[in-house]
Amino acid sequence: MAGGGKYDFDFSDKVVLVVEDNQISFKLINAVLKQVKTNVVHASNGKRAIEECSSETHFDLVLMDMQMPEVDGLEATRRIKQIRPDLPVVATTANTFDENALACREAGCDGFLTKPLQFQKMFELMQSLFDRQE
Repeated sequence: MAGGGKYDFDFSDKVVLVVEDNQISFKLINAVLKQVKTNVVHASNGKRAIEECSSETHFDLVLMDMQMPEVDGLEATRRIKQIRPDLPVVATTANTFDENALACREAGCDGFLTKPLQFQKMFELMQSLFDRQE
C-alpha cells in the first residue's frame, strides 16, 4: 500500500489547509492525514483560513469546519473562493440536514462530509478533487 497503513493513498505532494477550531478534532484529522503523507497546515478559525489563503502559500485543498468562531465556514468559503476560485473547499460538519449541504454548495464548497468523518470516504473525495486539478 502506498501509505504503508490501512489506507491506499499517497498525498505526499499535496498541501491541505485544515480549518478546525476544536483541537481534539484537528489532532485526529491531522493524524489520519499524516497516514497518507499529506502536508497539513492548520487554521483554528475562518478568519485565519482567509488570511492563509490570501498569502503566497500553495494549497491543494481546504477542509473547512462549518461552525467556528470569528468567521463561520460558509462566509470563510465565500471569501476564499473570491481569492482562489479554483481551490477546492470541502465542508466538514456535524449537521447532516439537506439544507446545510445546499448552503455549503451555494457558498462554493466542492464537497460535503459529515462528522464523524469517514476517512476512506474523505480520501476518495480528496483524490477525485486532486484528479480534477491535473
